[in-house]
Amino acid sequence: MNTKRPDFISMAEAIAPWLTELRGCFHRHPELGDQEYATAEVIETALSQLDIHHERLLDTAVTGLISGSRPGRTAAFRADMDALPIQEQTGAAFASTVPGCMHACGHDFHMTAALGAAALLSQCREQLPGSVKLFFQPAEEGAGGARRMIAAGCLERPHVDAVFGCHVSPDLSAGTIGIRYGKFYAASNPFTIRFLGRSAHGAEPEKGADAIAAAAATVYAPCWS
Repeated sequence: MNTKRPDFISMAEAIAPWLTELRGCFHRHPELGDQEYATAEVIETALSQLDIHHERLLDTAVTGLISGSRPGRTAAFRADMDALPIQEQTGAAFASTVPGCMHACGHDFHMTAALGAAALLSQCREQLPGSVKLFFQPAEEGAGGARRMIAAGCLERPHVDAVFGCHVSPDLSAGTIGIRYGKFYAASNPFTIRFLGRSAHGAEPEKGADAIAAAAATVYAPCWS
């Protein structure tokens, strides 16, 4: 068994042109949520080139599996696939060719980064403990693609112990990674709160309960931990 530590920097530099081409392809040909058919085909082609077993889940989701030769747990890397209904006006050489549709939230980069990680890990299977699953998730922008993938069993066969994802940020310079312990990004979790007031005479407001004021205070109250 090869015990030499992989030189991931050199390995990443070697595939940088391929990744640049992939990212440009994703950005030039964006697709909205649950319409990512061509995007899924590009991902499947890339995984096939890397000799990584992959499956189509739902209509446009893609999963991949890198099995290490050593025993261990299973981690997953997740990347979203869908674009936004926005007209691109950047003038970039790789600008969207689809009218009214653009990768404006970085999902083109997320997919490329996940494929880059897959390329590096696939070269280290002999040293890899456990397995790595790849989740390419459709419909992140509002249609619940993650929930449907989980319901379809993406976290099983083998059972996934942890899922990792990242997001690009224009506030960080290239080559910089931002990490924060605890809560990081917001989640869309709808819920309903009822505020019940109590009427009172205008001259005696202290005997009432102003539901509007309570609701406004709740909305603007600090909510971070």
